[in-house]
Amino acid sequence: MLVNGRPLDTSFKRRTGYVQQQDLHMAEYSVRESLRFAADLRQPKDVSTAEKYEYVEKIIGCLGMDKYAEAMVGKIGRGLNVEQRKKLSIATELVAKPSLLLFLDEPTSGLDSESSWSIVQFLRALADSGQAILCTIHQPSATLFEVFDRLLLLKKGGKTVYFGDIGPNSSTLLKYFEAHSGVKCGASENPAEYILNCIGAGATASAAQDWSELWNNSEECAQTTKDIEYLHAELPKRPENSSAGDLSANLYQS
Repeated sequence: MLVNGRPLDTSFKRRTGYVQQQDLHMAEYSVRESLRFAADLRQPKDVSTAEKYEYVEKIIGCLGMDKYAEAMVGKIGRGLNVEQRKKLSIATELVAKPSLLLFLDEPTSGLDSESSWSIVQFLRALADSGQAILCTIHQPSATLFEVFDRLLLLKKGGKTVYFGDIGPNSSTLLKYFEAHSGVKCGASENPAEYILNCIGAGATASAAQDWSELWNNSEECAQTTKDIEYLHAELPKRPENSSAGDLSANLYQS
């Protein structure tokens, strides 16, 4: 396994953040206390407490958590609502300043459409400010789906069915699946549901062909493989930057 063309080293865990699907927080802490606790534990010892707490305040501002920063987390049903808890989960990882990757496991699960849009828009702003994000998402709407840059679609058994750009209005993705399935995606149809039905992953869907085999033999797969080989050859030549950037500054500007 390589990251930026280099084998994983001992710094990998320290330079990545992982927002799990379950929001696990201390009920007795306030939002601000939770984030300060995370910053104290996970930022380097040579960073002063004042700097850590200042960065916590920036993240609170970026995520729009100012109004409930002093609120107790509480237990589910009593305390923060679902969206506020999810934002706290993301903020807890951000205050650790992950310099390499931010992983999120289904960050929109359990949220209504407005809250889901709010979370995904923030992830988009993070990505635009330079944070690399790897995210799994469950049953996205067409609007949410188009916010993402690239898709890795796996079928049962973990076999790759598609790995590439989504494109404006999902055009790049739909062009590939429409060409191989012979079925056009309707104007009002959700592209995410359409591609799942194509590969036989829908509740009542079935596939007449092996989409993994189609991908392996496609021009798109050959080009993607060539791009990855180029990255593996070129990235190790570049100087490695292990320092975390101040994302909050970029987010404020955007």
